[in-house]
Formats: sequence, C-alpha cells, structure tokens
Amino acid sequence: MTNKLNPILVSSLVAVFCGLMLMWFSHTFPEPTRVLADKVNSVLYYPETPARELRTLVQIMDNRIKERRSLQERARVLEQENVALRIALQRSGASNPISVSGFIGAGVTLRYADAWWREIRVNRGSVHGVMVGAPAMSDGFMVGRVSRVGDDFAWIELVTSSTFLLAAVVVDTWDLGVINGDDKGNTWLMYLPPEKELNEGMLVSTALVGDYLPPGIPLGMISDPGETRDGLTPFRVVSGARLSQLYNVQILRAGAERGSS
Repeated sequence: MTNKLNPILVSSLVAVFCGLMLMWFSHTFPEPTRVLADKVNSVLYYPETPARELRTLVQIMDNRIKERRSLQERARVLEQENVALRIALQRSGASNPISVSGFIGAGVTLRYADAWWREIRVNRGSVHGVMVGAPAMSDGFMVGRVSRVGDDFAWIELVTSSTFLLAAVVVDTWDLGVINGDDKGNTWLMYLPPEKELNEGMLVSTALVGDYLPPGIPLGMISDPGETRDGLTPFRVVSGARLSQLYNVQILRAGAERGSS
C-alpha cells in the first residue's frame, strides 16, 4: 500500500511546487506571463475547439432526444384518448366510457416478412395486464386481437389474417357479418346477402363478442363489394389505421370495457 501511495504523493508535491512557481512567476513578471498565456491559449485552441463543438453537439442531440421522448409520450396519451372517445361514441347508451388508463401501450418488436399480414409480437404481456382475446388498437381502429400471451410479450393476430374471424356490424344499417382477412393486406365483411345495399364509407364496428372484446370498436369503413359466391357478397373494409406500418398499438385492459381501470 505504501509503494502505491509514494508516486501519488510525489506527483502531488511536484504539482503544488509548479503551481507555486507559476504564481510567483506571474506576479513577478506579469507581461511575459500574459504573452506566454496567449501562446499557450493559441496552441490549445486547435484541440480544444473540436472538443467544445463536440460537447455542444452532444448537448443538442441529448435535448432533441428528450424532446422527442416527450412528444412520443404526449402522442401516445392523445391516441389513447382518441381510441376511448371513438369507442364511447360507437357504444350508444354506455354509461361508463373507457378511460385512458384502460389501455396498455405496447411497441411492436417482431413482424415476420412471410407473416406480415397475419401477426405481430409486442413487448407487453401478462405481467402488464394483457389477456388473450383483448383487442389491439391503432389510430382509433381495431387492428387485431391478442392470440398468445407470455410474461413480458404477446402475439396479436391481425385483422388481415385469413384465420381472423370476428362478428361485426354495419353501424348505419345494423347488418351483421363476419370480419375476415386474406393474408394480403385486405379485410372483408363476409356472409352478407347479395340484396344488401351498403354504401362506401359506412362504418363497421365490433358486435357483442365477449368479456374482453366489447361492442362498438371501429374496424373500418365499407369500400367496394367483392364477388358474390353461394348467394353471399363480401364487402371490402378499409381500416383507418396504417396496417402496413404498425410500430405501436394500444391493448384494451381486461375489465376496462366495464368502466374499470
């Protein structure tokens, strides 16, 4: 321990001695000291300037990152409020609209290229309150339903999947059908009689399904009719969400549809 302290002690004494000598020299010879200081400053200008500029750049980037996180958080809260308002408006007679706390924000962590329109994985699971069957929202529209749940992750089956089947209703006419995807980015309202006249732009929402999936959640708007087969005409449903670019979703918390948080 003593051997390790000796170099430190010697360095400290040398530094103190040099400092005292510098003070004496600057007091005794002020003009040469100023000239020497100017020269040293000129020499240090070149290595110091890039370091100073780099520090300023780092500070600017840090501030921008903080501002971006703040804006993302505000956008997330606004989207949750928008989802809650859309659901509340669609659910006529509902006494307890869904609150912002009834949603679980989740980020998309995996989306396989060969299953792009079938499912996504998110970074929230059972420890966060995610339940199988809960709807996933984006931009105020349902984009899928939780199919599998782990402790800290969950898989969401998208509405564009060919295995996705969900009872739905045309809000303007109260015609009932089934939402089904085609694995190609399209969503269809199936099992409607050919005599049904549905106009483009009519809103389609969820029908009464179960405890985890309340009625009145927007699914999309009626677009063009498909080919009639076996006496039934499918109608294309266009979602208001960007299904090709899902980065974040809002998952309805179990019990939130009944007004609990």
